Amino acid sequence: MRWLVEFYHERRRILARYGVEAPLPPAAVVLGRRALLAEHPSPPPARRVSLFKQAQLVEGQNVDGWILYRIMRDDGRASTAARVAAA
Repeated sequence: MRWLVEFYHERRRILARYGVEAPLPPAAVVLGRRALLAEHPSPPPARRVSLFKQAQLVEGQNVDGWILYRIMRDDGRASTAARVAAA
């Protein structure tokens, strides 16, 4: 099944969209995150992770700042809309 996975970075105000092929949504998120990190690699941490950053991890946000914004089935219409929005 084809999925459209979107991630959002609040500090940079970037929305990244990826179309992935996976049997279930959790697998699609993993594949989408791999594509995200390939395009937007995380800089190496300069120091230990602060308590604030650790608290953000509990809320579902990664240290790199990207959060899962939306996941939906890609039936062809959604991917066309994503291509138009990206252009």
